[in-house]
Amino acid sequence: MENFTAVLRTPELGPGEVREVEAFGRTLALANVGQTYYAVDAHCPNDGTNLARDGRLAGYTLECPADGSAYDIRTGARTGPDSGPALARYPIRVEGNLIYVGRMRMAA
Repeated sequence: MENFTAVLRTPELGPGEVREVEAFGRTLALANVGQTYYAVDAHCPNDGTNLARDGRLAGYTLECPADGSAYDIRTGARTGPDSGPALARYPIRVEGNLIYVGRMRMAA
């Protein structure tokens, strides 16, 4: 498990919620959609807005309120008509009631 670190307990993140967590020196947005957990970089690549604090999660879409960019929380890919940089995403493990985030970035 050295490539994973515990970041939150499952009861602390309800369905449809996003929280800011720190893992391996990075700030991440951890989301719960339908009791499945996803982790992506927390900052919008366009303007640096912290999506974990200020973003809006609707289904699988995480939207930046500053510039309107939208990202698929499952993949980190930008959605909508505008192409642009994706958010890096990270592997998740749940053991008991602990959520672990992996060190390695995953391809979008």
